[in-house]
Amino acid sequence: MTRPGKQSGRQYTEAEVRAILERALRDTQARGVSHDELVAAAEEIGISRGAIEAASRDVEHVRGEEEAREAILARRRKGFRTHLFSFLLVNAFLFAVNALTDGPWWFFWPLLGCGLGLAFHALAALSSDVSPRQIRREIERSAAQARKEQHRRLKEQRRVERLERKQRLEQSAEDFGHAVEEGVATVLSRIAQEIRGSAPPPAPVEGASKRSRIAPLDADEAEFEELGEEEADRAARRGRGDR
Repeated sequence: MTRPGKQSGRQYTEAEVRAILERALRDTQARGVSHDELVAAAEEIGISRGAIEAASRDVEHVRGEEEAREAILARRRKGFRTHLFSFLLVNAFLFAVNALTDGPWWFFWPLLGCGLGLAFHALAALSSDVSPRQIRREIERSAAQARKEQHRRLKEQRRVERLERKQRLEQSAEDFGHAVEEGVATVLSRIAQEIRGSAPPPAPVEGASKRSRIAPLDADEAEFEELGEEEADRAARRGRGDR
């Protein structure tokens, strides 16, 4: 078994370093490697952070070019499939019209013209040659779309924040209104209690209701007695007159 001291003193050529790094990357390919991990690993073997940043920018540029190339080729194939579908549909319709009508066969003339256009389109769509100008324009277009999407997301985020802030303000105003109403109700209740405490209502007297009900009866009896006395006086005067 080799001792650690001897292992740490070994020197590797550039090809060996690349081979070791490639094998190590293959072992960690399942989980991936972050940028910070890559920089830390490079610093461990004596590669500066600036060199790693420059190399990562180059790799990202190459990756962007490859993605732009794939996007251009995919758009070409999609356009060719659309053209092929239109070609088949239109020429099938012309063939049906020519077959159902009397006269010579003429549908192959438009078929020939459309077929030539489709053939040139197929040559351009199935070719993998992409010019640097097209790649540059595709990268610029993708960057513009990314900026537009980022602006849209930022605008949507701001709209959501404004809506949430408005809802919070409305909720705060509603809570403040409820608090004011409760405070006013409490103050009025205390004032009413103080007023009732300073001027208490008169205590009810027992039998008052009974006397109020009996009083009309006493008045009727007095009036009846007075009428009886008047009637007795008139009867006495008539008796003296008869004598």
